[in-house]
Amino acid sequence: MNKRKKQVIEKTHELFIEKGYHSTSIQDILNHCGISKGSFYNYFPSKADLFKSVFKLMLDELKEERDKLMIGKDISDVNVFIEQVSLMIRENRKNKLQQLLDDVIVSSDQDLIKFIKNFKFMFLQWVHGRFLNILPNDKQPYSFDCAVIFIGILQSFLQTTKVLHESITDQQIAKYCTDRIINIIEDVSKEGVRIFTSEHVNKLFPQPNNDDFFDNELSFTTLTLRREIENVFDHDVHRRDTYIKLLYFIQQELLNKEEPRAFLIESAFSTLNNCTELNSSSHFKNYYTLLTKMDYKTIE
Repeated sequence: MNKRKKQVIEKTHELFIEKGYHSTSIQDILNHCGISKGSFYNYFPSKADLFKSVFKLMLDELKEERDKLMIGKDISDVNVFIEQVSLMIRENRKNKLQQLLDDVIVSSDQDLIKFIKNFKFMFLQWVHGRFLNILPNDKQPYSFDCAVIFIGILQSFLQTTKVLHESITDQQIAKYCTDRIINIIEDVSKEGVRIFTSEHVNKLFPQPNNDDFFDNELSFTTLTLRREIENVFDHDVHRRDTYIKLLYFIQQELLNKEEPRAFLIESAFSTLNNCTELNSSSHFKNYYTLLTKMDYKTIE
């Protein structure tokens, strides 16, 4: 992205947080960003398109921070999910996300309203995907129902604590809602009752979210290879720690979607690939296949 365009997006984000979407005029944006009207329309066809760019940048930054919490962790660990939800609550509050959504949803711009509604389903899709990471196989058929319930419970608790001005932490709310859902999943799985089937999920999300797939798959494959490194180098602490650091360095670079440093990924992978104790194992081959699937052409 053009550096100047990104600066305009970031500066406009400040205005939207301060004044709201509707109360921010294009002239406000020009003054705050120090650009001409011609430059503005060169970057964005309308204020609505600028809002979409602001929103996408905000989501990209949130996603990067959220994904960092999985680095070096077991994606099936429910505590990682709780930390991710806590982070999202905190960042959404800082960005006044709900106020922005409410401001836009009452507008007459149908395209913008559709954009916001799609965002809400993106969050549902993410929660559902994380539940699939966390739940055992026999509980997964109920994961989508419980993702819908979880979001409803979470939003209600956040709204209520805000009205009551209660000093309940984001961590407490995220943990409480997650614990309740775990209990609900136990109940519905015993009864074998659900509203939404896999056909409903496929209809709602016909196109797979490749970014989330790679994040989850990368985290799982990285964790599996780490466990093998720990077993192989159980008595060689120096080599074990070196290879694990390289492994998670690659993961951290790949999770930075905007501009992973391919030459550094190649260098780190090359060191791992030169380890004869690892490079012939099935776990390492799976790791190699995944990097290839992610289109890292330097990994050959």
